[in-house]
Amino acid sequence: MKKIVAGILLAGCFVSIYATDARVITMGRHDNFFMDEVSIFKNPANINIYPNMVYGSYGEYRPTASDTGQYAALKRTNRDPANPFFGSIVSYSLKQNSENRNQYPMFSFGAIFNRRDEILDFITPGTQKYCGSGNDIMREPAGKIDLLAGYVLENGAMLGVGSYLAFQSETEESKVQYETSVYKGSAGINWPVAKSTNLEVSVVGGILRALGTDYTGQADVLIANNRWFLKGDARLFSALSMINGDFVPHLSAQRVTLKDEGETTYTDVAGGLGLNVNIDKGFFWAGVEGLYKDYVNVRDTNTTGIGGRVSFGIERSIWWDWFVIRVGGQKILYLTERNSRGITRTLWEENIAADASDNDLVSLGFGLNVENRLRIDFVAAEDLAYTLTNFLSGPQHHLFTRVSATYSF
Repeated sequence: MKKIVAGILLAGCFVSIYATDARVITMGRHDNFFMDEVSIFKNPANINIYPNMVYGSYGEYRPTASDTGQYAALKRTNRDPANPFFGSIVSYSLKQNSENRNQYPMFSFGAIFNRRDEILDFITPGTQKYCGSGNDIMREPAGKIDLLAGYVLENGAMLGVGSYLAFQSETEESKVQYETSVYKGSAGINWPVAKSTNLEVSVVGGILRALGTDYTGQADVLIANNRWFLKGDARLFSALSMINGDFVPHLSAQRVTLKDEGETTYTDVAGGLGLNVNIDKGFFWAGVEGLYKDYVNVRDTNTTGIGGRVSFGIERSIWWDWFVIRVGGQKILYLTERNSRGITRTLWEENIAADASDNDLVSLGFGLNVENRLRIDFVAAEDLAYTLTNFLSGPQHHLFTRVSATYSF
């Protein structure tokens, strides 16, 4: 039992053992310096921290042009959120009748269906990372699935492997007209390197395929033909009794290659330090990171940026133990240099303060916790506190942008 409790404490997740993507969005927009359920997609070893759990999300709701205007409330358009997903993790202990309640060694298996992985942004028109034209026609993958497996050694060390598949292919007269596919594999560890320190390391890599047409539907557009991507991530959770939390150094690097007629590459590196603290009826974290990005495409243009990010998140039960309120924020600032056909331009760039995206400035959310088993998390619309999103008058749009839930059994 001591090993189990120590492992949870070192992972920095004693307060919120089961979390959701909605919680992360309201807790500073990313999870580099604290442990949460979403981390299983970066490091499959972490599924061992969340045994026997069902997870689901409605997806994300973002306002469109049809949500504004004089008669927006009267327009009959699809207002459902995009990219919902669901899945489960099941675990089996090899010590079912252990007297000291130590359940290790233990196997865990997980399957998540329809989750949209961030790597799809590189081969999807309309995203900032897409290197083609916004008018290109691509097919959305029809099948998306995460398959995960983990094993915990008797000393509490966690191992994991995983895969992500997203695929779509359309042929005409035996010729492939459209294809959008991702084949990704991952491996990771979460290892107790010392009495009060856990090392977490993961490696993710795979193949991208993206073939479509231009806006006329006549000319082929080839974005990726078996092009590779690779990402590594490492962080160290070192428990500090004086703050009842963890000191967390973090480092990650990603490389993505696209296009065959030339070389289009994306490079992203991030490294920094953070703290997470268990407070009375809640949890707090804060961190600072250095950022580096480099984008080179086939048109002999490149953008290089050096910058930083300051971020934080806090949650606390108020009024009742089952009701949690959360707030978080991040500020990203880059000094970028663009080089296009011999022309160099340097300027400051920052994340947009309020565009309803996962990268904007601040967020507010709520959580419901039913007997520490069922947890439902909400991300509030940014104008909720000012106008109730015109709920009582004017063109109504939405109260929340995400709703996610977990249930442990």
